[in-house]
Amino acid sequence: MPADSWLRPILAELLNASDLAALDAAVTTSYWDAATRVSPLTDGEIIAAASERLRVPVAKRLVVSSQARERVPEELARRYRILPLSVTGDTLEIATSNPYDMDCERTLAFSSGRRVRMLLAPPSSIAKRIDEVYRPEDAVAKILDGVAERRELDAAPEPPDESQSYLDESSIERPVVKLVDHIVAEGIASRASDIHLEAEEHGITVRYRVDGVLRQAMTLPRMIGVPLVSRIKIMANMDIADRLRPQGGRARVGANGIGIDLRVSTLPSAHGEKVVIRILDARTTARSLDSLGFAREESARIHRLLDAREGLVLVTGPTGSGKTTTLYAMLRHLQARGVNIVTVEDPVEYRTPGIVQVQVNEKAGLTFATALRSILRQDPDIVLIGEIRDRETAAIAIQASLTGHLVLATLHTIDACSSIARMTDLGVEQQKIAAALKGVVAQRLVRRLCSCGAPGGCARCGGTGYHGRIAVAEIVISTPELERRIVRGDGVASLVEVARSDGASSIWESGLAHVSEGDTMLEELLRVAERPLDEIVPAGKPARYHSGNGKARGPMTQIKAGVVDVYALSREGDDWRVLALQRAGDTRCPGSWESIHGHIADGEKPEDAAVREVKEETGLDVERLYNVTVTGFYLHREQTVQLAVAFAAVVPAATPIALGLEHVKFEWLALSEAAARLTWPREREALGHIAVLLRGGDAGPAEDVLRVV
Repeated sequence: MPADSWLRPILAELLNASDLAALDAAVTTSYWDAATRVSPLTDGEIIAAASERLRVPVAKRLVVSSQARERVPEELARRYRILPLSVTGDTLEIATSNPYDMDCERTLAFSSGRRVRMLLAPPSSIAKRIDEVYRPEDAVAKILDGVAERRELDAAPEPPDESQSYLDESSIERPVVKLVDHIVAEGIASRASDIHLEAEEHGITVRYRVDGVLRQAMTLPRMIGVPLVSRIKIMANMDIADRLRPQGGRARVGANGIGIDLRVSTLPSAHGEKVVIRILDARTTARSLDSLGFAREESARIHRLLDAREGLVLVTGPTGSGKTTTLYAMLRHLQARGVNIVTVEDPVEYRTPGIVQVQVNEKAGLTFATALRSILRQDPDIVLIGEIRDRETAAIAIQASLTGHLVLATLHTIDACSSIARMTDLGVEQQKIAAALKGVVAQRLVRRLCSCGAPGGCARCGGTGYHGRIAVAEIVISTPELERRIVRGDGVASLVEVARSDGASSIWESGLAHVSEGDTMLEELLRVAERPLDEIVPAGKPARYHSGNGKARGPMTQIKAGVVDVYALSREGDDWRVLALQRAGDTRCPGSWESIHGHIADGEKPEDAAVREVKEETGLDVERLYNVTVTGFYLHREQTVQLAVAFAAVVPAATPIALGLEHVKFEWLALSEAAARLTWPREREALGHIAVLLRGGDAGPAEDVLRVV
């Protein structure tokens, strides 16, 4: 029987007797497919009737978000013939032609940790979009086949020499438009910050920069190069006839119903023009300071800087280190004061409501310096300077910060204290720097480890093992001693000494803290930061790291208890129920279900850590606490062994739950249900021990041994 046999009564209402008989004779695996083949009905008519009869909404646009694609593997999408559309904290929205497929709903709910919401769409449209979403290389091949077909049909003269990469642009206009749209859409879906199109001897290489690293996506025939670049130039309002000079422009596209700006740059090269498209997705910049991945101590130091009402705050780092994202997160924090904020940038990358943004135009005479002079007559409270490049801009920035304005600015220096020396090199007096400077944030971005935790990666991380980035930072706050040394003209080493004595960690030390927490790997830290020659491994941190050549450095750390897993239990009649928590979307392993999990602080007893974590994560008090298991696990990224101490915590029944910031949802589950819901294998094993331990309501003969509280 066809899987969509539920559709036949609906079709019977739409067809006459003869058409219905023809349908019954033709159907094999699907009533929907047969109806569109042998009856006069269209997909639109079937969709409308099914939606009205079943009260299931219609998927108006089959637009797939990158988060939804990451949540649903290709294998599941093809098995159930569904298309993931969007995902929120508790809902996965899919397009399907069979809303009665309960097996599909259960499987997706389990794999995604979310409730599944179904929308109706034709099976043919879903199948086409699955190919486009999960097999973009096949979609490109089809587009290029269209280019070849149009070229064969074109009546224009044959190109004189294939090596000249000549192709009549008018003959392939429509396929090239589709190709450019596809390249940009895939870049956005892949979370790319930049798209590179590089003309080489044997073809056009398309690469995406994802999480700071370039990945090769596809190689196109060289003949497509000129019309491809021309189409991009048209989008960005650039001169398509000028192929000998660098050009720049902007374009705007839509993705998932949201407008995304593109900044386009071209550069003539030996084999043709290279194009770089910067994807300016405001969603990646519209973030709070607390979501950028700064450690708790670093975040506290940044908030101390922003408590200032006047003065100069510098953000430094190389191109692509996240300076703009940090600056705009600072501005959003400061907007709450009800202040007048004006920025001067080159270029203005992200448009932000409530902030006046000025675009530098040097050809028209609007430089950073001239713009700043005018801005200071606009009654600003806070001024953001995109970059201090010259003496004049630096002098005006210092003057503004000394006359009651809070000035945020960027510099290109390798660390925080070097920016002070850089301001001196630009000709700013040391006394003025000392008086104006409130602090410096020097940062880099390292890739965050994907929740898959697998060496080969997964579909979500594209096989890299990383997904997203976090900031590692050195945050120097001005102190009286630092001011004295700046006025005295001390060198960078002397300034660093003062900064360290005030509690400022180096970028390397900040990165090591993230490595120790399992957020990233040492090899990734070495990619963006240089290991100090006099490195001293901090106390309590793993002391065995891999160098770039794979050789271990330093002794192995001692084995110690590092984390606690606590299973909060409540008695319901004769049965025990365990509390399962779902992680928030901006945390590690977003959407996964877990027990109460936390770290054991230095000098803290495991049982004290367990009671503390229960209170912090749920607001519950512990009545009884049993030690269940102690599991050793190997942190391969840090070459250390750590112990996880598991506890069973009996808590009062029918007590309200107050979730901490890391979780968005909770459920009380039977032990067997929890074993199927919880993510980590060691949790399922511990639940088996708990079931035996508390079978009689307590630990029985082992009560005195296993009960710690």
